[in-house]
Amino acid sequence: MFHLKLAFDSLNKNKETYFPFLLAAVISVAFNFLIQLLIFSKGVHDLEMAGLVVVMLILGQVVIGILSIIILVYTYSFLKKGKQREFGLYSILGLKKSDLAQISFLQQMFSFVLCILFGLVSGYVFARVLILLLIKMLHGTSFQLSFNWYSILFTVLFFFIAFLILTIIDVFSVYKTTTLDLLTSEKKAATAPKNRWILFTLGLLALVVGYWLSLTVPGPVEAITRFFIAALLIIFATYFLFVAGTTLLLKTLQKHGAYYYQTQHFVTVSNLLFRMKQNAVGLASIALLSTMTLVVTVTTASMFFGKSDAVNQMFPRDTVLTVSDGLLSQQKIEQVANKNSLKSSSWYTSRASNTTLANLTKTNQLLPWSDDANHQSNRRANSDASGDRHVQFMTLADYQKLTKDKTPLKENEVILYCLTNDPNNRTVIQIPEKEVTVDNHQYRVKKNLKQVQGLPTLSPDLVPSLLLVMPTEEQTIKAAQSILSSSDEKKQPLMSTTYYFNTEGSFDHIDAFLSDMEKEVGTTRHDFGNKSVIQKVMNAFYGAFFFIGILFSLSFFFVTGLMVYYKQMAEGRADKKQFMILQKVGMSKETIRKAIHSQILWLFGLPVLVSVIHLAFAMVIIQKLLLAFAIPMTSSVYVIMISTILMMLFVYFLIYVLTSKTYYKQVSSMNP
Repeated sequence: MFHLKLAFDSLNKNKETYFPFLLAAVISVAFNFLIQLLIFSKGVHDLEMAGLVVVMLILGQVVIGILSIIILVYTYSFLKKGKQREFGLYSILGLKKSDLAQISFLQQMFSFVLCILFGLVSGYVFARVLILLLIKMLHGTSFQLSFNWYSILFTVLFFFIAFLILTIIDVFSVYKTTTLDLLTSEKKAATAPKNRWILFTLGLLALVVGYWLSLTVPGPVEAITRFFIAALLIIFATYFLFVAGTTLLLKTLQKHGAYYYQTQHFVTVSNLLFRMKQNAVGLASIALLSTMTLVVTVTTASMFFGKSDAVNQMFPRDTVLTVSDGLLSQQKIEQVANKNSLKSSSWYTSRASNTTLANLTKTNQLLPWSDDANHQSNRRANSDASGDRHVQFMTLADYQKLTKDKTPLKENEVILYCLTNDPNNRTVIQIPEKEVTVDNHQYRVKKNLKQVQGLPTLSPDLVPSLLLVMPTEEQTIKAAQSILSSSDEKKQPLMSTTYYFNTEGSFDHIDAFLSDMEKEVGTTRHDFGNKSVIQKVMNAFYGAFFFIGILFSLSFFFVTGLMVYYKQMAEGRADKKQFMILQKVGMSKETIRKAIHSQILWLFGLPVLVSVIHLAFAMVIIQKLLLAFAIPMTSSVYVIMISTILMMLFVYFLIYVLTSKTYYKQVSSMNP
């Protein structure tokens, strides 16, 4: 009972840091519990592509779980400093270190029970709201949220381990330090940092290389690998430049008397410089968390809101059926559609050779694609992976029938159309401009089309597609045969017909229609696509991405707010004596308030500015990442980016208002 009373007394004396720690722990429990509830929710499992959504939620759980541990350890470090002083007093009064360890254990168990109770309740309430958002985003119909015991068990065990880690940290700290160390843990003096030119140079070099990797990324495939390399370089650069660069900046400001000797600037610059070793890492962490919030939100929101436009560009009509030439007729397809209660309309067809993977060399020669060793050696010498193309050939007569374009072609001329996953940026892709060689015959490119009436304007594939319009049927067949690369392709019919038409009916009827069409064509080569089916898949994939992005962004905002709050509280305690001295020598309350606001603006303005600059340089690589997920870069992406920045500035303004009051209360006995 004695130990229990001391445990509560210690927490009560440190309530200014204990309550925010409890809040952080409760919210961490709530976040983890709500993700667990969603993973086991019937509403989620009733979704189309439910397996994919669950996998995305599990990945989100891993990230949120790691972030929760970091939050608890970080926020507890501030509470621990106050507790150590209490433990020092208890040690002087005769308590053994085993007694102090027991007090710490009781405090952790009390905190654990409180956090679990409030966290589970708030997590369940929050999950009831979020499942409505998730199911709505994924176009589901079931909104049931199951109260699963596995979710409770996982959350309780996870945070029991987390609080056990905090207990171990406490016990280790108690046994490692002396009584004098415990008493003076909050009073360790800071010294002004020295100039670190080597660290500054390394940081600047890492920043330049990271930005260069982002700005020069050639395509979506390279963007995936470059993103992580660039991100690591930016992380190191941010920490190095905040540690070394801010010191150089503040010392430069000291040399400018017109700025430095203004009262509020003098206090601000002196305080920041004197404790820059403590400030720099915190400021860098805030800048990186802000950058993560912006990048995650912009990327996932662009995927979610850009998917409809992408599907419309991929499908000129609701349904697209490609089959071997002469295998099916429009009448037969209409019969199968009527059988499945579907109405079809707005029909048209196109005829071309089957799509074949080929390689476009640096000299604009189309060669068959193969994975054998000899071909790979020749491919590396004459081209590279960026030369891979999905190739089709079309007769001039079929092209004119499709487009009503009466352009004539001579025997050595072709019309060329390149389809990519980035129609707005064709400059990074090799496209034959003047001549192209097929089957050892050189053709002059008469037209290089950016769009063909009736054909898709966006490809979901990372490999670009080439359509070559040939003068005659004979040339078309001969060209198509010349780039066939496998014996299986050579056994299949060479030409295919594509039917484009709109359909009216339910998703189940469309699904049944496509299944019946699969039976009709059997094992012959075919390709069926429907806008509703693709939208269903994309809703599940990108909706889950966006939902996880929302959770991550909320988590990052929360962590950033806590970091700023604790930083301001620690800074306020450290600055209290300095401001008391300044008040005694005649500094007015208004001047103190201006100095405080100037210092807080530094703490907020610098990380936010850095995060916006990071995002600006990251937009090129974000664009390529979006292309990897079949989302073209449009003006809506920039609207989302600007909206996200404004939203972040608004949230940071609220945090600024709250923390500036906290800081002022710490350094002054007056009300602000």
